[in-house]
Amino acid sequence: MAARRAAQAVTLSNPSGTALTITSIGFTGTNPGDFGQTNNCPVSPSTLAANGTCTINVTFTPAATGTRGATLTVTDNASNSPQTSSVSGAGVAPTATLSPTSLSFSKQNVNTTSAPKTVVLTNTGSAPLTVNSITITGTNANNFALTSASTCPLSGGTVATQGNCTIVVTFTPTSKGGKTAAVSVADNASGSPQQVSLSGTAH
Repeated sequence: MAARRAAQAVTLSNPSGTALTITSIGFTGTNPGDFGQTNNCPVSPSTLAANGTCTINVTFTPAATGTRGATLTVTDNASNSPQTSSVSGAGVAPTATLSPTSLSFSKQNVNTTSAPKTVVLTNTGSAPLTVNSITITGTNANNFALTSASTCPLSGGTVATQGNCTIVVTFTPTSKGGKTAAVSVADNASGSPQQVSLSGTAH
């Protein structure tokens, strides 16, 4: 899910000729937990002076994708209490796609290294993709390797929105027979870890 967004300022004004006693500032509505606030408003027993103003800084940290909304609510001793302001934002997320989803290496002599094969990792979502790690896992993981020719952040990094990178894999069998493993990409996209199956045969 998207990270916390920069704060937006809301100004609370007291245009009356008397001090305003504020009892609470918070959020109600559909997604109140997605919004936070800090403020310099004097809360009871302090008061906001006549003709004074204070600022409420609202932040947005969406818990899900799509449109998220709530109501900023200020309760005080004014005749029109509570005062409200609608707040909204859109939750966005990355989407990780691997192509192809499997790699099959040609027959390879034991203890020799194959020609490299490439997998493309694409972020088709609407937020940056945070890659935590890219590893080879599975039964014969030690027979396959990720090479430095890869442009993806193997040890962790970011793939931009609508961006892509490559994962380069080689096969070096340590004994005869069929070998299987998988490239595993751990990230902040739905369905993590995404995997590409690997197979090869040694003779």
